[in-house]
Amino acid sequence: MRFRASLRAAVMVAGMAMAAGLSPAAAHAAAPAAQPDPASTYIVTPMKRVGVDHKIAEANGYEVRVDSNGVEYAVKKGAITPLNEVPGECGSSFVYFTAVDTSKHYTSIYTGYTIRSDWPGAVYTNWAVGVIDNYGSSTKTWNDPSTPTHFWAKTKGFTSSGPGWAYADVFLGSIATLSNGTICYSHGPSASAYL
Repeated sequence: MRFRASLRAAVMVAGMAMAAGLSPAAAHAAAPAAQPDPASTYIVTPMKRVGVDHKIAEANGYEVRVDSNGVEYAVKKGAITPLNEVPGECGSSFVYFTAVDTSKHYTSIYTGYTIRSDWPGAVYTNWAVGVIDNYGSSTKTWNDPSTPTHFWAKTKGFTSSGPGWAYADVFLGSIATLSNGTICYSHGPSASAYL
């Protein structure tokens, strides 16, 4: 469990650095990923609205306003929003971590998010999953521009150096930037598997 605490600390630092240096690229089409086996289990956490990318909002016909909690949000130019409020949760994020071949200590990491259907789709994803086991740690990253999408998921493999438990955490700085400039922040779901 001491490794898990170390991973959480590393995730916080890396997540803040990742969030500070973001610059969304031009959007282009991305291939959809397969969904996990419905009989399997994965961890899901909410994604929260944490601000707005002003350049993306302006480029897509939105203006930036501030809600009663001091958080920016985007609306179509000239639109009316009751009491200047918008829902806080913009979707959910997940990580699915499963042992594929325990004799070779190999697992598959499946991670992603779903954006609420009544919100604009994501045009850019900056995502990272930290993996830690008894033999060390690694980071799997994705920086994906895309056409507006409400579902994004990716898979990467991980091989441990030996037997034991391994833990995967979505970095807390992992974000999806929506077509109106809204930045949705993952709350760091986690999962574990015995390899």
